[in-house]
Formats: sequence, structure tokens, C-alpha cells
Amino acid sequence: MGLFQYFSTKRKLNEVLEEFELVKRTVQQLQQEWDATSMRVSKVLRRLARTEQADERPAQEAADEALQRQIPLTTVAPSGSRLAKIREQLAARGKGSE
Repeated sequence: MGLFQYFSTKRKLNEVLEEFELVKRTVQQLQQEWDATSMRVSKVLRRLARTEQADERPAQEAADEALQRQIPLTTVAPSGSRLAKIREQLAARGKGSE
């Protein structure tokens, strides 16, 4: 009877080992699938963030331009003689470069 118990125990042990290997492979496969899914989700989130930043830039630039148009560069207006002198210098530069 001891010999039959040995073979029965060995058979059950082999079955348990096979089931363990199957479970182990399944867990590894699930881990790989999870890693792949996680990478895809991260990639999509990065793309969404870039798209949002790209959409925000033109709006921010337009707001900056509007603000710059409202704010004068200086609060002091140039005097008439100074303005005439600047225009003469600009005209002379224009003629010299042609």
C-alpha cells in the first residue's frame, strides 16, 4: 500500500505544480498587459497635456498683445522739435541704406 500512496502523492504533486505554473504564467501575462496599458494611458495623457498647452498659448499671446496695445510705452509725449529731429534721423537712415 505504501507504493500506491507514493505514486498517488507524486501524481497530485505534479498536478499542483502544473496548476501553479499555469497561474504563474497567467499572472505574468496580466502584468505585461497592465504595463502596456499603463504606458498607453501615460502616452495619451502626455498628448492631451501638450494639446492643452498648445491651445492655451495663442489665447495667452492674444491677451498679452491686447494688454501691450492698451499700455503706452511712455507717459511723456515727445516735444515737437524732438519728434521732428527723430523723423529727420529716420529719413536720413532710410536714404543712406538705399
